[in-house]
Amino acid sequence: MSKKTLYKFFSFFSLVLFGCFFINSFVLAGSATLYWDPNTEPDLAGYKIYYGTSPRTGSDPKVCGLCGYSNRVDVGKVTTYTLNNLTNGQTYYFSVTAYDTSNNESAFSNQGSKYITATKTADLNQDGYVNMQDASILMSYWGRTDRPAADLNQDGYVNMQDASIMMSQWG
Repeated sequence: MSKKTLYKFFSFFSLVLFGCFFINSFVLAGSATLYWDPNTEPDLAGYKIYYGTSPRTGSDPKVCGLCGYSNRVDVGKVTTYTLNNLTNGQTYYFSVTAYDTSNNESAFSNQGSKYITATKTADLNQDGYVNMQDASILMSYWGRTDRPAADLNQDGYVNMQDASIMMSQWG
């Protein structure tokens, strides 16, 4: 093994060990980023996102509560929000409401949905195993942004999250 290969090997495992401690939750779940137009009323206090794996069953949270959704998050006065720890392989449904300083809540926005894509396999050379050969392929694409096969989490970059995914599939 050449010094360059040995250096890549130890660099990769040092990064992976770091990633296993600090990026673990990223490997097991997907995310969805929601955007919406701002409410222009002067007494706007914030927004709530309602979401779940079942479509909405009503149109007004004052009448039906969660209205078929399983979760509600108060996100404050932002117009973009990322929901993390969503289960891969599931379709999630989303709606947003606005509320004012008197805590009056609007009816739901239009419902959106997203299928949370399962993480790609880290067996980059397709030999049936995730091993050092795959790690070498991943390292050769490190930092690339053109969505190569080594972009396991499909975020547009080959980086530590991809190495962490690879380590979770190792063996």
